[in-house]
Amino acid sequence: MSQNATVSPVSALSVASVSRGYYNEIESVVMSDGSTVSASTIIGMFTSVLPETFVEFDKKQRGDALNLDLYGYDPAQGVAVIQIRHAFRRYRNGYLNVHKDYVLVGQNEETREFFRHPIQAAAIHAGIRKDASAVSAVRAAQRWMWRVTDAQLSQGIRQGDILVVPCRKPSKVEPIEESVVVVADTHEVHGSAFARDAKGVIYAMGPTVRHNKGQHAAAFGDNDGWHSIRVGREAQTWKWGTRLGD
Repeated sequence: MSQNATVSPVSALSVASVSRGYYNEIESVVMSDGSTVSASTIIGMFTSVLPETFVEFDKKQRGDALNLDLYGYDPAQGVAVIQIRHAFRRYRNGYLNVHKDYVLVGQNEETREFFRHPIQAAAIHAGIRKDASAVSAVRAAQRWMWRVTDAQLSQGIRQGDILVVPCRKPSKVEPIEESVVVVADTHEVHGSAFARDAKGVIYAMGPTVRHNKGQHAAAFGDNDGWHSIRVGREAQTWKWGTRLGD
């Protein structure tokens, strides 16, 4: 599906500071070693799952343009939040229409293939308003994906688009009399006990999560405790921001 990037998006360095533009897009970041990295350089790490930019308008100003902007970057995880902006005009003297998608992009820890996951725009901008750091938009995207708090996100164990989150013994749940439960059609959850709440969230005691196709390393929970198994949700998208990879 995708090819490995020329430069790995994962780095032992952290982002020390960030410069944002008028629309809160990232223009550049200063890393913990003092080096400055442009937004275009970071976006370039994920080109295998991003559309090519272009500008194609005729003499009557009819046509299309596609641009990419960076909104978040976490070098420790090797992931970024990118806006895909499609502007188009179909009629002479017509309005310029704009469609925007926000995607979380990164790399599978096992196969090294890249993924693209659509995220709700409101969640991204709310995260930036609360905290303008480069990492804030990434964490906001992940909180939205898995419907978790910041504390739950920090405690969770990720396997692709699945997050295994330690929790207290769930109440108001329906027991599931199974030894294995499949979530998202691709992940097998093994555990000593299972339950499901009214929202459809699966709970497992001492879970082990395995990917059906072996595209992710197994994820292990605490053998003595309950965990919620969170499946990453997707935002509705336009043409250019649909999901790719797991």
